[in-house]
Amino acid sequence: MKLRAQFGLVLVVLAVVLSGIVFTGFQMNKQSVADQQTASVSHASEEVANDLNTRIAGLKRTVRLRSTNPAITAHGEPRQHRALQATVDESAFSGVSVIHRNGTMTGIAAGLDAETRDRLVGSDFSNRRYFQRAVRGETYVSTPVVAESGHHIVTFSTPIYRNGTVVATLNAALHLEDSSFLRNATYAVDGYQGVTVRSRSEEAIYERRPEPTTNLIVASATVAETGWTVSVQASRDVLADDLRLVTLYQFGAVGLALLLVGGLGVLLYTRTLSYHERLLDGFDRLSGGDYGYELDTDATEDWKRILSGFNDMSRTLAAYEREQTEQNEQLQRERDRFRALFQGIPEPVVIVEFTGDGTILKDANEAFETTFGYEVEETSGEDLNDLIVPESELAEARAIDELASAGGQATEEVRRETVDGVRDFLFRSTPLVHEDDTDQQFGVYVDITERKAQERALRALTERLDMALEGGRLGVWDWNVQTDAVTYDERWAEMLGYDLDDIDNQLSAWENRIHPDDRADVDAALDAHMDGETEYYECDHRLRTKAGDWIWIRDVGRVVERSDDGEPLRAVGIHQDITKQKSRERTLRETLEGTRTLIQAETATEAAEIAVDIAANVLSFPVSGVHLDESRRRPDPTASGDGAGERIGFVPSGEAGGDHAVHEIVRDAYASGETRVVCDVGETYPEIAAEASVESVLVHPLSAHGVFVTAARSAAAFDEFDRNLAELLAAILTATLDRLHREQRIEAQRDNLDLLNQIVRHDIRNDLQILLARLDILADRVDEGELEHVEIALKSAESAVELTRTARDMSDVMLQSETDSHPVSLRGVIDRQLDEFRSTEPQAQLSVDGPLPPVTVAANEMIDSVVRNLLKNAVQHTDKETPEVTVSAEERADSVVLRVADNGPGVPEEVRDSIFGKGQKGLDSKGTGIGLYLVYALVDGYGGDVWVEDNEPEGAVFAVELPKAST
Repeated sequence: MKLRAQFGLVLVVLAVVLSGIVFTGFQMNKQSVADQQTASVSHASEEVANDLNTRIAGLKRTVRLRSTNPAITAHGEPRQHRALQATVDESAFSGVSVIHRNGTMTGIAAGLDAETRDRLVGSDFSNRRYFQRAVRGETYVSTPVVAESGHHIVTFSTPIYRNGTVVATLNAALHLEDSSFLRNATYAVDGYQGVTVRSRSEEAIYERRPEPTTNLIVASATVAETGWTVSVQASRDVLADDLRLVTLYQFGAVGLALLLVGGLGVLLYTRTLSYHERLLDGFDRLSGGDYGYELDTDATEDWKRILSGFNDMSRTLAAYEREQTEQNEQLQRERDRFRALFQGIPEPVVIVEFTGDGTILKDANEAFETTFGYEVEETSGEDLNDLIVPESELAEARAIDELASAGGQATEEVRRETVDGVRDFLFRSTPLVHEDDTDQQFGVYVDITERKAQERALRALTERLDMALEGGRLGVWDWNVQTDAVTYDERWAEMLGYDLDDIDNQLSAWENRIHPDDRADVDAALDAHMDGETEYYECDHRLRTKAGDWIWIRDVGRVVERSDDGEPLRAVGIHQDITKQKSRERTLRETLEGTRTLIQAETATEAAEIAVDIAANVLSFPVSGVHLDESRRRPDPTASGDGAGERIGFVPSGEAGGDHAVHEIVRDAYASGETRVVCDVGETYPEIAAEASVESVLVHPLSAHGVFVTAARSAAAFDEFDRNLAELLAAILTATLDRLHREQRIEAQRDNLDLLNQIVRHDIRNDLQILLARLDILADRVDEGELEHVEIALKSAESAVELTRTARDMSDVMLQSETDSHPVSLRGVIDRQLDEFRSTEPQAQLSVDGPLPPVTVAANEMIDSVVRNLLKNAVQHTDKETPEVTVSAEERADSVVLRVADNGPGVPEEVRDSIFGKGQKGLDSKGTGIGLYLVYALVDGYGGDVWVEDNEPEGAVFAVELPKAST
């Protein structure tokens, strides 16, 4: 009875275990199906977001590439319109426009009729956000807006650079509903799933509803380039029938398992207990973690099935255990790889966490410690921005942090404070996924300081070389692309040392002479043009000459004929020998790099020594020297190359050993202020030829500071390029000396003027404000007989406050070394000042005669002072109880004339020429006489003019002519 009970208990346990396994297996299968559907929705949202991000990035590259086309900035010319139309035809954009940096649209191609296009061209678009972002140097994708057609439009804007300066913006409009842009990006989503794309403002710009719309699973992803949100929805009801069928199978399998256990139990009980003990032993192994253990299946048919089922279950558990182990091992390997990569990256790397206290440094590699000078153990937990971000870059750093904290990836050029000073970096960051869901980012700083400096130097070098190469001789080629027959001209052959008859009229005549190291670049440039990716084929490469030497060739060409299906048929181009230019380019680059130190010199002697060092070590001049006039009487040698004094006598003229011929030429050039190029001293200065130890001399005056001298013993030792380099070096040295002299003079003036300005702005103004406040209190407490005296005192105090304001403007003008003009809206200035005067001068009648032209003038923020003083002058000089002031503006071809008319007594003819003098005023004037002088000083600085006219029937008109801002 005990054995039967034990055996029965075992059977019950076995039935429960097997039923649980079957039930769990089916539950896991059901959960797996549901998880798979959820994962599919999440994957679809990520895939759509990534696709949109890639497409948007591609469109941004297209806009940036198109902005480099020179025809884009040919404002108002047909080739600009053709370039814009080509952009529309060859891209997904439905409209492209160019907006000048002053906000005026200069060209547009968008399928518009002539009237609409003419209305838009010339309009002011400076208030458009996409223009404002692009003109600051950013390639910007706008928030979708709804057009009059009801469609959403996204504008891609990018700056147009010319010579390193933003001259305009290229703006491309993408109609989301009219194009296949959003539809193509959602092809990866199954038909029964729904897709919604929302802008940053949560406005739906694309929507496709799921089928059915109940019991939804929703997953979202963010488009990094624009911040749009992509949501994918799918109904759980799609799997409802399959899950119900699985449930039926589940209960059927459990029932079948119970019946099987019961039947087998009876059979085993009637035969033997050995199978039972074998099975119990197997379960003991499983409970001990020995997954994969298998039982011997040598038994009766029923028991064999049970034991085989056990073995299957054991193998399944073993496979699951192996999978978990492999996943854990792989995760650990990835962590180890990440740590090794983290420490092994040669650039500074940081891991930060975004909290309410800021951008907290969590970890950094050794390169970070070396570059920025902070030990990670000491600074971990501090705000990274406080450690390495300069004060001027904090706003940019916070903007990057905001993007990163939202889960976005960042790639920006930034400036950071290192142990070597402020340097340029290319910063890239990406989110880190942690088990505790902390908001962390992984960031890398790549030092690009030298590259940025080289880019600036190369840009300046390219501009100078382009001018120097305009007169170069060119070789011409004409290529039949189908047959590879090429027609070369004589100059093409002569460049390589051949006669034209020696050159085969085949493409191989050129291909076989290309330097092996340049072949890949040539092929890439040529293939890109043949495929229509570039407007021109252009490549600098080396060709082997007849003598076996290598010369540099600038090869420029273009396909001029294509077949109907776009295949190139004929191309023509030119060759130019740029071997000498390449050599000079290298010399000029090294010269410009050397002048960086010269420009930063702190003393005149230091600047002279640096200039001589550049002349000797970079320009390879035989010997050079700098003569400076320290006493303002004569220039004496200040710095010279090694051995210059012994070789040609670069010593003070009054001492022994000096070359009197050289000093004579130096004094002659300095006195005349003109450059002296002496190719033969004996021919140019025969009277001192016998005393000269040199034959060639270049003397470049350094303004009033002295001269830069280069000399050689042989005649005609310097060619035109040498003279240009010497002139360039002398010009930079002159600018440096001017700066040093100006800084010394201005520093003293600024100190005195700043002190006076401080007294006027703060001390006197503060006392006047206290006086006004006290007088206001007193006015409320005195009787009517004394009130008149208090009101007079109030007006005098208010006038004194206005005087301090005028003095502040005057000091600002005097502190300006030169007028920094930029486009200013004249209408905005007039409206602003009229509003202010209406509040401060309620007794005056202020009006505007006619519409004010919507133009910009070349001025700065002080233009407000011009208009304010003209209005104040009109009110102060009237003899009427009610001053009447009328403002008008007349637009001319290159300027705008602003007129301020009053109803006062007018200005006599004999004082009109002197009324704008400093301190000049009429006998009955209530002002200081400084206001009109300030108007004259500011307008003159803008390049304008100011005068007085008669008003009809009475009064005066003060007219100001201001130049328009250049477009």
